[in-house]
Amino acid sequence: MREIYQKIPELIESDQVGAYCTVVETKGSTPQKPGSKLLILPDLRNIGTLGGGCVEAEARRQAIGLMQGGVPRLLEFQLDSDYGWDDGLICGGNMKIFIDLPKTEAEADMFARLQALNTEKTPIVCATVVTSAKQGVDVGMKMIFATTGERIGTLGDSDLETAVEAETAGVLENNRARLFHENDAAAVFLEPMQPRPTLLIAGAGHVGQALCHLANWLDFDVVIVDDRADFASAERLPEADKIIVGDIATELRNYPITPLTYVVIVTRGHQHDESALHSVVESDARYIGLIGSRRKIKLIFDDLMEVGISKERLQRVYAPIGLDINSKTVPEIAVSIASQLIQIRNAAENIQTFDAQPARMPTVKIAEG
Repeated sequence: MREIYQKIPELIESDQVGAYCTVVETKGSTPQKPGSKLLILPDLRNIGTLGGGCVEAEARRQAIGLMQGGVPRLLEFQLDSDYGWDDGLICGGNMKIFIDLPKTEAEADMFARLQALNTEKTPIVCATVVTSAKQGVDVGMKMIFATTGERIGTLGDSDLETAVEAETAGVLENNRARLFHENDAAAVFLEPMQPRPTLLIAGAGHVGQALCHLANWLDFDVVIVDDRADFASAERLPEADKIIVGDIATELRNYPITPLTYVVIVTRGHQHDESALHSVVESDARYIGLIGSRRKIKLIFDDLMEVGISKERLQRVYAPIGLDINSKTVPEIAVSIASQLIQIRNAAENIQTFDAQPARMPTVKIAEG
């Protein structure tokens, strides 16, 4: 999505029109869910996907037609025998896809600001009018609602804007895009845009390197810390957003960890793992994972409890790290860790305690007393 949001202002500034296609509602079984996007460029190349198959092909065909002087419109597809997959499989659901044609300077400024807010780690809801029978409310009008109170754009009607704003907190809390209907007068697509979480990896060895590659692909901002400059280098870690070379424990203590931070500890040894965990275990990180055998983890937990770390804090640590997929190789271990990161990120509730956590590998038991 970042590539799409970066490209739209570029197209507008060069007086070009792209078709910005978004799945805004689905019912039943569908290849993609609300919020899935496809940007068709003037040279007809694509960025993103609506799920492929006949639906995407037909949406793309209509969108290309609209690029030649058309206006934004909402398409509806019933996924029956007319709109199955290319291989003949039929989903049986219903999809609504909005074709937008952003071309104004105000829209370019809005998408540029959207990117800036995302970089600033500010949650927002983007509202787009997809149907309207209301005077002054035009299809394609947009408005951004940021949790800081900032409001950008207009929906053309103050009552509609007030009604939409009242929905934004729930949309962000559930982290699910949906259509808002103002009676039969207008339909507005409400899309939550949570900031990209940061994956803070302690250890630039083989597992850290493999996880860095995967996490960048999975839409994490990746920061990796190691005290070995030859390991923590741009050549070995081209996907990292930031590389920190220094004492691992010290750098972790100094890093601004927030509830948007996921910490993975995969250093080269027991002592480094223990000091790294000590540095972050009392932070507000959404996730802390520690690699190692159960015996090693128990020894580390016992040591940390002796220096005053509470059992409750240690119970938040995912250890052994990763989902149990019987991984053996370095890439497989990285996949198991990445899978657990996705599991936590996509949980509707903000998981903070052991009892509330989703299914996971059993953690090391901490003895009473």
